Amino acid sequence: MRSGFFYRKRTVKEGIDRWLEVQRALKASSTVINYVSKSAHVDNKFGKRRIVDISKSDIELFQAQLLKQGLAPKTVNDIFTVVRGVWADAFGDGILKANALDRISNVGSDVDLEHADPFSRAEIDSISKADPDRRADTRMIEFNCWAGLSLSELIGLAVEDIDLDAGLVHVRRALVVGEFKVPKERSRVRVVELIYPALELMREIVTAAKEATAVEITVIQRDNITSKKMKVRFLFHSSTSGLLWSGKTVSKWFTAHLKKAQVRHRGANQCRHTFASQALSSYVPVEWVARQLGHSDTTMVRKHYGRWIPRDTKSMAAFVSEQMGFRTTIDANQRDLTE
Repeated sequence: MRSGFFYRKRTVKEGIDRWLEVQRALKASSTVINYVSKSAHVDNKFGKRRIVDISKSDIELFQAQLLKQGLAPKTVNDIFTVVRGVWADAFGDGILKANALDRISNVGSDVDLEHADPFSRAEIDSISKADPDRRADTRMIEFNCWAGLSLSELIGLAVEDIDLDAGLVHVRRALVVGEFKVPKERSRVRVVELIYPALELMREIVTAAKEATAVEITVIQRDNITSKKMKVRFLFHSSTSGLLWSGKTVSKWFTAHLKKAQVRHRGANQCRHTFASQALSSYVPVEWVARQLGHSDTTMVRKHYGRWIPRDTKSMAAFVSEQMGFRTTIDANQRDLTE
Protein backbone atom coordinates (compact mmCIF):
# COMPACT_ATOMS: atom_id res chain seq x y z
CA MET A 1 0.00 0.00 0.00
CA ARG A 2 2.78 2.42 0.85
CA SER A 3 4.41 1.94 -2.56
CA GLY A 4 1.07 2.75 -4.21
CA PHE A 5 0.76 5.81 -1.98
CA PHE A 6 4.15 7.11 -3.03
CA TYR A 7 3.32 6.37 -6.67
CA ARG A 8 0.30 8.63 -6.39
CA LYS A 9 2.52 11.42 -5.13
CA ARG A 10 4.49 11.40 -8.42
CA THR A 11 4.80 14.92 -9.78
CA VAL A 12 4.84 15.84 -13.43
CA LYS A 13 8.54 16.73 -13.11
CA GLU A 14 9.27 13.26 -11.75
CA GLY A 15 7.18 11.74 -14.53
CA ILE A 16 9.13 13.68 -17.17
CA ASP A 17 12.46 12.53 -15.72
CA ARG A 18 11.36 8.88 -15.70
CA TRP A 19 10.00 9.07 -19.26
CA LEU A 20 13.14 10.78 -20.59
CA GLU A 21 15.34 8.15 -18.92
CA VAL A 22 13.58 5.44 -20.92
CA GLN A 23 13.78 7.47 -24.14
CA ARG A 24 17.54 7.90 -23.74
CA ALA A 25 17.88 4.13 -23.85
CA LEU A 26 15.60 3.67 -26.85
CA LYS A 27 15.95 6.72 -29.09
CA ALA A 28 18.70 8.46 -31.01
CA SER A 29 20.36 11.29 -29.11
CA SER A 30 19.06 13.83 -31.64
CA THR A 31 15.50 12.69 -30.86
CA VAL A 32 16.13 12.87 -27.11
CA ILE A 33 17.51 16.41 -27.46
CA ASN A 34 14.22 17.41 -29.05
CA TYR A 35 12.24 15.69 -26.28
CA VAL A 36 14.25 17.49 -23.58
CA SER A 37 13.63 20.83 -25.29
CA LYS A 38 9.89 20.20 -25.56
CA SER A 39 9.62 18.86 -22.01
CA ALA A 40 10.62 22.28 -20.65
CA HIS A 41 7.19 23.60 -21.65
CA VAL A 42 5.49 20.82 -19.69
CA ASP A 43 7.74 21.26 -16.68
CA ASN A 44 7.17 25.02 -16.59
CA LYS A 45 3.41 24.53 -16.65
CA PHE A 46 2.84 21.51 -14.41
CA GLY A 47 6.23 20.45 -13.01
CA LYS A 48 5.53 20.69 -9.25
CA ARG A 49 1.95 19.43 -9.42
CA ARG A 50 0.97 15.82 -8.83
CA ILE A 51 -0.16 14.01 -11.96
CA VAL A 52 -3.34 12.80 -10.20
CA ASP A 53 -4.37 16.41 -9.47
CA ILE A 54 -4.35 17.55 -13.11
CA SER A 55 -7.67 17.35 -14.91
CA LYS A 56 -8.45 16.76 -18.56
CA SER A 57 -9.58 20.37 -18.89
CA ASP A 58 -6.24 21.53 -17.40
CA ILE A 59 -4.42 19.69 -20.17
CA GLU A 60 -6.74 20.99 -22.89
CA LEU A 61 -6.27 24.54 -21.63
CA PHE A 62 -2.50 24.03 -21.73
CA GLN A 63 -2.76 22.95 -25.37
CA ALA A 64 -4.82 26.05 -26.22
CA GLN A 65 -2.38 28.34 -24.39
CA LEU A 66 0.54 26.96 -26.37
CA LEU A 67 -1.27 27.79 -29.61
CA LYS A 68 -2.13 31.30 -28.35
CA GLN A 69 1.57 31.84 -27.67
CA GLY A 70 2.10 31.51 -31.42
CA LEU A 71 3.65 28.05 -31.44
CA ALA A 72 3.11 26.09 -34.64
CA PRO A 73 0.67 23.15 -34.46
CA LYS A 74 3.53 20.72 -35.12
CA THR A 75 5.49 22.16 -32.18
CA VAL A 76 2.47 21.87 -29.91
CA ASN A 77 1.99 18.26 -30.99
CA ASP A 78 5.67 17.56 -30.30
CA ILE A 79 5.25 18.98 -26.79
CA PHE A 80 2.25 16.73 -26.33
CA THR A 81 4.38 13.72 -27.25
CA VAL A 82 6.04 14.32 -23.88
CA VAL A 83 2.70 14.83 -22.12
CA ARG A 84 1.31 11.64 -23.64
CA GLY A 85 4.40 9.71 -22.57
CA VAL A 86 4.24 10.90 -18.97
CA TRP A 87 0.51 10.24 -18.65
CA ALA A 88 0.78 6.81 -20.30
CA ASP A 89 3.45 5.85 -17.76
CA ALA A 90 1.27 7.07 -14.90
CA PHE A 91 -1.69 5.07 -16.20
CA GLY A 92 0.44 1.97 -16.73
CA ASP A 93 1.82 2.23 -13.17
CA GLY A 94 -1.65 2.44 -11.69
CA ILE A 95 -1.39 6.08 -10.63
CA LEU A 96 -4.30 7.03 -12.87
CA LYS A 97 -7.52 5.05 -13.27
CA ALA A 98 -7.97 6.50 -16.77
CA ASN A 99 -5.69 8.29 -19.19
CA ALA A 100 -7.17 11.68 -20.09
CA LEU A 101 -4.84 11.93 -23.10
CA ASP A 102 -6.79 9.14 -24.79
CA ARG A 103 -9.58 11.71 -25.22
CA ILE A 104 -7.40 14.66 -26.30
CA SER A 105 -6.48 14.82 -29.97
CA ASN A 106 -3.42 16.39 -31.51
CA VAL A 107 -3.86 19.78 -33.09
CA GLY A 108 -5.08 19.34 -36.65
CA SER A 109 -3.65 21.54 -39.38
CA ASP A 110 -2.66 21.68 -43.01
CA VAL A 111 0.81 22.79 -42.00
CA ASP A 112 2.53 20.09 -44.07
CA LEU A 113 0.60 21.04 -47.16
CA GLU A 114 1.36 24.72 -46.60
CA HIS A 115 4.99 23.90 -46.00
CA ALA A 116 5.42 22.64 -49.55
CA ASP A 117 6.51 25.87 -51.25
CA PRO A 118 8.79 24.85 -54.13
CA PHE A 119 11.09 27.00 -56.21
CA SER A 120 10.23 27.70 -59.84
CA ARG A 121 12.77 27.14 -62.61
CA ALA A 122 13.33 30.88 -62.86
CA GLU A 123 14.06 30.99 -59.12
CA ILE A 124 16.47 28.05 -59.39
CA ASP A 125 18.32 29.96 -62.11
CA SER A 126 18.50 33.10 -59.94
CA ILE A 127 19.78 31.09 -56.95
CA SER A 128 22.45 29.52 -59.15
CA LYS A 129 23.77 32.83 -60.53
CA ALA A 130 23.45 35.15 -57.54
CA ASP A 131 26.96 34.69 -56.07
CA PRO A 132 29.63 33.33 -58.48
CA ASP A 133 32.22 33.31 -55.67
CA ARG A 134 30.18 30.65 -53.86
CA ARG A 135 29.43 28.47 -56.85
CA ALA A 136 30.32 25.30 -54.93
CA ASP A 137 27.62 26.08 -52.37
CA THR A 138 24.91 27.10 -54.82
CA ARG A 139 25.71 24.02 -56.90
CA MET A 140 24.75 21.87 -53.92
CA ILE A 141 21.36 23.58 -53.76
CA GLU A 142 20.81 23.48 -57.51
CA PHE A 143 21.70 19.78 -57.59
CA ASN A 144 19.15 18.95 -54.92
CA CYS A 145 16.38 20.78 -56.74
CA TRP A 146 16.82 18.05 -59.40
CA ALA A 147 17.53 15.15 -56.99
CA GLY A 148 15.05 15.56 -54.11
CA LEU A 149 17.08 14.43 -51.10
CA SER A 150 16.25 15.66 -47.62
CA LEU A 151 18.72 18.24 -46.31
CA SER A 152 20.14 15.79 -43.75
CA GLU A 153 20.70 13.20 -46.50
CA LEU A 154 22.29 15.77 -48.82
CA ILE A 155 24.92 17.06 -46.40
CA GLY A 156 25.82 13.48 -45.45
CA LEU A 157 26.68 12.46 -49.04
CA ALA A 158 30.21 11.29 -49.88
CA VAL A 159 32.14 10.45 -53.04
CA GLU A 160 31.78 6.78 -52.13
CA ASP A 161 27.99 7.07 -52.45
CA ILE A 162 28.08 8.13 -56.11
CA ASP A 163 28.11 5.93 -59.22
CA LEU A 164 28.54 8.37 -62.11
CA ASP A 165 28.67 5.67 -64.78
CA ALA A 166 25.26 4.38 -63.78
CA GLY A 167 23.94 7.82 -62.83
CA LEU A 168 23.06 6.71 -59.30
CA VAL A 169 23.31 8.09 -55.76
CA HIS A 170 23.23 5.66 -52.83
CA VAL A 171 21.51 7.22 -49.81
CA ARG A 172 23.04 5.42 -46.84
CA ARG A 173 23.12 7.95 -44.00
CA ALA A 174 21.85 11.30 -42.79
CA LEU A 175 23.56 13.94 -40.66
CA VAL A 176 21.17 14.92 -37.86
CA VAL A 177 22.20 17.27 -35.02
CA GLY A 178 25.85 16.38 -35.42
CA GLU A 179 25.33 12.61 -35.66
CA PHE A 180 25.51 10.32 -38.68
CA LYS A 181 22.71 7.80 -38.62
CA VAL A 182 21.04 5.27 -40.85
CA PRO A 183 17.63 6.61 -41.95
CA LYS A 184 14.98 5.27 -39.56
CA GLU A 185 12.63 4.19 -42.37
CA ARG A 186 14.01 1.32 -44.41
CA SER A 187 12.59 2.84 -47.59
CA ARG A 188 14.82 5.88 -47.07
CA VAL A 189 17.95 3.75 -47.56
CA ARG A 190 17.68 3.79 -51.32
CA VAL A 191 19.24 4.31 -54.72
CA VAL A 192 18.32 7.59 -56.40
CA GLU A 193 18.41 7.79 -60.20
CA LEU A 194 19.82 11.10 -61.36
CA ILE A 195 18.01 12.95 -64.12
CA TYR A 196 20.14 14.86 -66.63
CA PRO A 197 20.67 18.21 -64.82
CA ALA A 198 21.39 16.47 -61.50
CA LEU A 199 23.89 14.10 -63.15
CA GLU A 200 25.75 16.93 -64.89
CA LEU A 201 26.00 18.87 -61.64
CA MET A 202 27.11 15.76 -59.76
CA ARG A 203 29.95 15.24 -62.23
CA GLU A 204 31.26 18.69 -61.28
CA ILE A 205 30.70 18.05 -57.57
CA VAL A 206 32.56 14.72 -57.57
CA THR A 207 35.46 16.18 -59.58
CA ALA A 208 35.85 18.91 -56.97
CA ALA A 209 35.66 16.46 -54.05
CA LYS A 210 37.74 13.52 -55.31
CA GLU A 211 40.96 14.86 -53.80
CA ALA A 212 39.35 15.51 -50.42
CA THR A 213 40.86 13.77 -47.43
CA ALA A 214 38.95 10.71 -46.28
CA VAL A 215 37.67 10.95 -42.72
CA GLU A 216 36.46 8.21 -40.41
CA ILE A 217 32.92 8.59 -39.16
CA THR A 218 30.64 6.62 -36.88
CA VAL A 219 27.19 5.84 -38.23
CA ILE A 220 24.48 4.95 -35.71
CA GLN A 221 22.40 2.02 -36.88
CA ARG A 222 18.62 1.74 -36.92
CA ASP A 223 18.43 0.25 -33.41
CA ASN A 224 20.03 3.47 -32.04
CA ILE A 225 22.48 1.30 -30.07
CA THR A 226 24.97 -0.25 -32.46
CA SER A 227 27.19 1.72 -34.80
CA LYS A 228 29.55 1.22 -37.71
CA LYS A 229 32.73 3.06 -38.64
CA MET A 230 33.57 3.99 -42.23
CA LYS A 231 35.93 6.25 -44.14
CA VAL A 232 34.39 8.69 -46.58
CA ARG A 233 35.17 11.81 -48.62
CA PHE A 234 32.33 14.23 -48.13
CA LEU A 235 30.98 16.07 -51.15
CA PHE A 236 29.87 19.29 -49.53
CA HIS A 237 31.77 21.73 -47.33
CA SER A 238 31.19 25.43 -46.79
CA SER A 239 33.34 27.31 -49.31
CA THR A 240 34.16 29.96 -46.69
CA SER A 241 34.83 27.93 -43.54
CA GLY A 242 35.84 24.64 -45.16
CA LEU A 243 33.71 22.83 -42.58
CA LEU A 244 31.13 20.16 -43.25
CA TRP A 245 27.67 21.66 -43.51
CA SER A 246 25.04 21.23 -40.81
CA GLY A 247 21.35 21.97 -41.00
CA LYS A 248 21.86 25.24 -39.08
CA THR A 249 24.79 26.52 -41.13
CA VAL A 250 23.05 25.76 -44.43
CA SER A 251 19.95 27.59 -43.19
CA LYS A 252 21.91 30.66 -42.12
CA TRP A 253 23.83 30.90 -45.40
CA PHE A 254 20.81 30.13 -47.57
CA THR A 255 18.70 32.86 -45.94
CA ALA A 256 21.34 35.45 -46.85
CA HIS A 257 21.84 33.97 -50.31
CA LEU A 258 18.16 34.19 -51.22
CA LYS A 259 18.28 37.92 -50.46
CA LYS A 260 21.17 38.29 -52.90
CA ALA A 261 19.24 36.29 -55.48
CA GLN A 262 16.11 38.39 -54.82
CA VAL A 263 14.14 35.19 -54.32
CA ARG A 264 11.38 35.00 -51.71
CA HIS A 265 12.64 33.24 -48.60
CA ARG A 266 12.03 29.53 -48.11
CA GLY A 267 14.07 26.87 -46.35
CA ALA A 268 16.69 24.75 -48.10
CA ASN A 269 14.48 21.68 -47.67
CA GLN A 270 12.20 23.19 -50.30
CA CYS A 271 14.63 21.70 -52.84
CA ARG A 272 13.02 18.34 -52.07
CA HIS A 273 9.55 19.74 -52.75
CA THR A 274 10.89 21.42 -55.87
CA PHE A 275 12.10 18.13 -57.34
CA ALA A 276 8.74 16.45 -56.72
CA SER A 277 6.74 19.37 -58.08
CA GLN A 278 8.87 19.73 -61.19
CA ALA A 279 8.63 15.99 -61.87
CA LEU A 280 4.87 15.90 -61.41
CA SER A 281 4.49 19.03 -63.52
CA SER A 282 6.22 17.10 -66.29
CA TYR A 283 3.78 14.17 -65.96
CA VAL A 284 6.35 11.84 -64.41
CA PRO A 285 4.61 8.82 -62.78
CA VAL A 286 3.91 9.48 -59.13
CA GLU A 287 5.17 5.98 -58.25
CA TRP A 288 8.64 6.83 -59.55
CA VAL A 289 8.67 10.16 -57.69
CA ALA A 290 7.72 8.40 -54.45
CA ARG A 291 10.53 5.88 -54.88
CA GLN A 292 13.05 8.65 -55.56
CA LEU A 293 12.00 10.45 -52.39
CA GLY A 294 12.20 7.29 -50.30
CA HIS A 295 8.51 6.77 -49.60
CA SER A 296 7.11 3.26 -49.40
CA ASP A 297 3.96 4.28 -51.30
CA THR A 298 2.49 7.31 -53.08
CA THR A 299 0.37 8.63 -50.20
CA MET A 300 2.86 11.23 -48.97
CA VAL A 301 3.66 12.43 -52.48
CA ARG A 302 0.03 12.93 -53.38
CA LYS A 303 -0.75 14.68 -50.10
CA HIS A 304 2.34 16.78 -49.42
CA TYR A 305 4.68 17.06 -52.38
CA GLY A 306 2.41 17.36 -55.39
CA ARG A 307 2.50 21.14 -55.77
CA TRP A 308 1.65 21.89 -59.39
CA ILE A 309 3.58 24.78 -60.97
CA PRO A 310 1.53 25.97 -63.98
CA ARG A 311 4.28 28.12 -65.52
CA ASP A 312 6.63 25.12 -65.50
CA THR A 313 4.11 22.68 -66.93
CA LYS A 314 4.53 21.41 -70.47
CA SER A 315 1.70 21.23 -72.98
CA MET A 316 -0.06 17.93 -72.30
CA ALA A 317 -1.05 17.60 -75.97
CA ALA A 318 2.56 18.01 -77.07
CA PHE A 319 3.75 15.54 -74.44
CA VAL A 320 1.22 12.88 -75.45
CA SER A 321 1.98 13.44 -79.13
CA GLU A 322 5.71 12.92 -78.49
CA GLN A 323 5.08 9.77 -76.45
CA MET A 324 2.95 8.35 -79.27
CA GLY A 325 5.64 9.10 -81.86
CA PHE A 326 3.81 11.91 -83.67
CA ARG A 327 5.49 15.07 -84.87
CA THR A 328 3.90 18.23 -83.54
CA THR A 329 4.14 21.96 -84.05
CA ILE A 330 2.98 22.53 -80.49
CA ASP A 331 5.76 23.93 -78.32
CA ALA A 332 6.57 21.08 -75.91
CA ASN A 333 8.05 23.59 -73.50
CA GLN A 334 4.98 25.83 -73.52
CA ARG A 335 4.67 27.64 -70.20
CA ASP A 336 1.78 28.99 -68.13
CA LEU A 337 -1.09 27.33 -69.90
CA THR A 338 -3.56 29.16 -67.67
CA GLU A 339 -2.86 32.53 -69.23
